[in-house]
Amino acid sequence: MRKRAKHMRIVLLGASAILLGACATVSMTPGERSMTTEASATQTALRSASEAYCKTTEEEGWVARSGNLFGLARILIHGDKSDAHADDPDYAIQIGAGEAEASIVFAQITGDAIAARTGLAGVAKEARALLSADETTVASRADVMSFERALVSAQKSYRAFAKATDIAVQASEAAPAELDAALSGLTEEIDAARATADRLAARYASLTSHIS
Repeated sequence: MRKRAKHMRIVLLGASAILLGACATVSMTPGERSMTTEASATQTALRSASEAYCKTTEEEGWVARSGNLFGLARILIHGDKSDAHADDPDYAIQIGAGEAEASIVFAQITGDAIAARTGLAGVAKEARALLSADETTVASRADVMSFERALVSAQKSYRAFAKATDIAVQASEAAPAELDAALSGLTEEIDAARATADRLAARYASLTSHIS
């Protein structure tokens, strides 16, 4: 089932990259229309939370500006890292990893990793709220894609934190337990968010059969 959801997500990402500007009409009964209207606030909340999270990761210097949709698909689905850091700000240099006092560097990475995890958890909460709505509620393409972008930002942030940690460790001493716990916590949150993304994509794919 998870493999099928992942495949659905691949199809969704590819289709969205090609048909970003396309429009569709959803066929609904009066009752379904009412439920969709009620869920619109939740969908907007998910998009707003996702966009705010991505903006934060960029402003904090954890990741670069968002790339194109095909690059997003490669990172999410295939784990392609060939251009993952091509235009990323160097977080390690930004915080002085390998040069500044190790305790200060470790504290910075710890705080950023915790913030990244907390932010992603908030976005995932909105996604789960949408999933908990009536099964006839359509998760829009915009909802799914915004959540996917937030997930990619979290993944890239983790890589930046891990790289900075490695540099700091090589230049000084072992990372403290607090930092290891913060990075592990972010990894766990990313895994949980990925599972939620699979479910959201599956919901979208299952309900698009009603699109005419």
